[in-house]
Amino acid sequence: MTTETVKTEGTVYEVGYHIVPAVSPDNLSVEVDAIKAVLGKNGATIISEEAPQLMPLSYEMVKVAGQTRNKYDTAYFGWIKFEAAPAAVVEINKALSVSEKILRYLLIKTVRDNTMVGEKLFAKEKEEAAKAEDQKEAAKTDKPKASEEEIDKSIEKLVA
Repeated sequence: MTTETVKTEGTVYEVGYHIVPAVSPDNLSVEVDAIKAVLGKNGATIISEEAPQLMPLSYEMVKVAGQTRNKYDTAYFGWIKFEAAPAAVVEINKALSVSEKILRYLLIKTVRDNTMVGEKLFAKEKEEAAKAEDQKEAAKTDKPKASEEEIDKSIEKLVA
């Protein structure tokens, strides 16, 4: 969806979420669609998103389901940026908090612009900086080269 088609009267939010790894990769899209359904039900318009990917967690997290305490050291992490009325965010927050498949989530107010700096962009900037530094070093050490005749004349002057 392009940003031109999005309404401009709402506030922009982003929800980052961890889905429990017990969800099979085949059913992962069903869980993401459930999150999108909660957003849609509350009048949110999705601006951008990143599909969840399985990744290790920095620390073990516990999710209580009924009488069972499940511990997880991996989870599917994804995010969705959306626009909604501030009143709708309260309802979205309530709906996400009761989901048994969401291990943890964070709902924040943000800006519409893409603020992520990709690794490729960062790597390219580093490479360009290294090249510039190499050129500076080369300029410092480069001395004009003299021909053999000039060297011979210089030696004769010193000897004489």
